[in-house]
Amino acid sequence: MKLYVSKAEDRDQVIVILARNGYTVRQGKEKDPRSNKTVTFVEVIENGK
Repeated sequence: MKLYVSKAEDRDQVIVILARNGYTVRQGKEKDPRSNKTVTFVEVIENGK
């Protein structure tokens, strides 16, 4: 599951909250095909998948 959070401070808080509750999380970037801008996301890996 990918969560798109624009503000860096909010993204950091989401990562900390999820990690403290046992989720595996990672942060990444990708191009938005509609606007052709780079967007940052938090990816949550559930059940080791």
